[in-house]
Amino acid sequence: MTDDDLSQADLSQLSLRQMTPAQRAELKRRYQIFVANFQPDSAAKLPAAAAPKPKKWVPGKKKP
Repeated sequence: MTDDDLSQADLSQLSLRQMTPAQRAELKRRYQIFVANFQPDSAAKLPAAAAPKPKKWVPGKKKP
């Protein structure tokens, strides 16, 4: 099986014990790409700081 065939192969029906070393490597590569899609790319995606603490509300009191 060539690399191109392996990258297009359906590995969902095979257990890890039935896979060849090349198939296991391809499955690991696919999983790493999948996980990388959910990781933040930079600090810009991370929250800058914790949300401000809510202030106590007193009925009838106006804001200064």
